[in-house]
Formats: sequence, structure tokens, C-alpha cells
Amino acid sequence: MRNNRCIRLIAGFVLTVCLLFQHRSVVNAQQDEEKEIHGIYVSAYVAGTKNMMDEIIEHIDETSINAVVIDVKNDEGNIVFDMDSELIDGLGVENILVKDMPGLLETLHEHGIYVIARCVAFRDPFIDELKPEWMLRTADGEIYEDNKGFNWIDPRNEDARKYLIAVALGCQKAGFDEVQFDYVRFPTGVKEEDVGMNGYGRRHAIYEFVRDAHAPLKANGMPLSLDVFGTVINSKVDRNIVGQEYSWLSMNCEYLSPMIYPSHYYEGTMGKDYPDLYPYETIDAAMKYSATELATVNPNGDRIQAKVRPWLQGFTASYLKNYRKYGVEEVKDQIKAVNDNGVYSWIIWNPSCKYQWEAFINE
Repeated sequence: MRNNRCIRLIAGFVLTVCLLFQHRSVVNAQQDEEKEIHGIYVSAYVAGTKNMMDEIIEHIDETSINAVVIDVKNDEGNIVFDMDSELIDGLGVENILVKDMPGLLETLHEHGIYVIARCVAFRDPFIDELKPEWMLRTADGEIYEDNKGFNWIDPRNEDARKYLIAVALGCQKAGFDEVQFDYVRFPTGVKEEDVGMNGYGRRHAIYEFVRDAHAPLKANGMPLSLDVFGTVINSKVDRNIVGQEYSWLSMNCEYLSPMIYPSHYYEGTMGKDYPDLYPYETIDAAMKYSATELATVNPNGDRIQAKVRPWLQGFTASYLKNYRKYGVEEVKDQIKAVNDNGVYSWIIWNPSCKYQWEAFINE
């Protein structure tokens, strides 16, 4: 009897300890989940230039910025640091712009900075020389080239998909906190006769890639975020062109980052003649469209779905006929619009990596 009592006491103690740890795990997960991300984009060149990076870290320490998005597979199609991968080494796609990525990640983490690896997915002006069979082609068999002279990987190619997933897993191994796929889409100028598929086919091809990429990343505890066109949120035409079905994608990643730059909306859309002139109103409208669209696949909010963390405009679109200079107030207006819609995470895009730091001062 005494032995049975001891066994019951021990079992009860073990159960209590397990429940305590489980509770702590849930609380910690909730705390991590609720962390607000205030990020900026950092090019590989800047990340690999110590004095520039030191200056950015100094600014970050004085502001509410707590995350950076760093190029890993950049717009030129190169891997910018030694990923220590047989596949990457064998392809010869490295162009080392950040010589000590582990050291940089360690420094950023010491400053409490969350680090996201930006991987340009299907737009790739370099890989065609090495793997022409991976490339998107026109109806006459030529490698497709967009109006800027860039070639694109065919999202349906299985080997190319495996390569991109390997790059993402390499980021996890290197110590990044998250992987972000950019240009995870078809080019805007490709024709139906070229790819041999309609809008639904394109959307399904991108969805399949994201689903296949998400599984191994999730298994390794690595969050996945996706950059998507802001216009796909409320335009079926644009969704069909680029293959980004906003609601579908939200079910196969941790974060959706729609690029809702006011400068990128057509004249007369978002309820404004020239959306770039109205940073608050344009972002406010985009966030409302986003919430409506996401509810189509999760009406009760009871399914696991990506959180929205939009890209905001940190540059002046002087190439527009009617544009506004984007300074501190314009950046603040966009952030306020996001916050007013119940979202408190965002990332600022400026390709030159020059930011309006006063907009992020802690108050």
C-alpha cells in the first residue's frame, strides 16, 4: 500500500512539473508571438560594410527599430555569404559581400535585433548561365527576359524549388531568425501563351512552392514570411498575373508582408486620385482590404493564419507625375494607419538604406 501511495505521489509530482513547464512554454510562445517587429531593409553591401552597419546599429539602439531584413540571395541572384553548403558551392552562385555573417548576426543579436534573411526567389538574372533548364521560357523556347532585362526561374521546376528551399534552410543554419521570400511570383509581363497556364494555374504553382517550402522550415522551427504585391489584396486581375493568391498564401507561412507603398497604387485606386499623396489614407484602405480578404479563408479566426507585417514606404517616388516627398511625417502617418487597424508590426523599405530615424524615436 505504501509503495502504491509513493508511486501516486511521484506520478502527481511529475504531472505537476510537466504542467508547469507546459504552461511556461505556452506563455513564452505567446510572448514571442506578440512581439512587435519594427524593421528596416539593409542591403548586403551595407551589411558587409562595418562602418555603415555600426552606424545603423547605433541608430537602432536609439529608436523603436528592433529588426533588420538583410539580403541573402540578392537581386543579382547571388548568395552573399559563405553558406557552407555543398549544393551552393557546387552551383557557384556565391558572391561574398558579407565576409563574416555569423559575426554580424551575433552582434545584431547582442543588441536585441531580430534578423530576417531576404531571399529573392524566382527573379534571377544569374542562374540562367548555370541552369538554363530551370528558367521560364517564352512560347518560342527562348529564356524569358522582363522589361528590365531580368530572367526568371520557372516556379514549376522541381530542382529550382529544391535549390530555393536549400537556401532558406541555409539561413536557418547560419543563425537567422526568419526567412523571407521576395519575388515569390511570376513576372508581370509574361503572357499566357508563354507559360501555358491561366491565372489559376499561376496562383496554384506559387501556392505549391510556398507549401513545399514552409513544411521543412516549420519542422526546423524557422518562421517563413512572404513579400507580396500590395495590389493583389484587392485585385483579382493582379493576382492572376503574378500568381499570388493572398488568402491562400496566408495559410502557409507565419507572416505576410504586402508591399502597400502608396506610390505603387494606380491613379484613382484606394479612393484617391493619386495615392502617393495620401500616405495615411492609402495605407488605411490597404489594411482594411487585407483584413477583409484574409477573412475569406478564416471567417471565424479559429485557424492558424499568417500575421500581417506590411512593408511601408521609406522613399520618395520622384518618378511619378504626382508625388509627395516622404519624410518623417509621411513615415509616421503610414505607421499610424497600420496601428489604427490593429497591426503593430511593420518594415520600412528604402533601397538606399537611408532612413528617417526621427520617425522611430521612442517616446
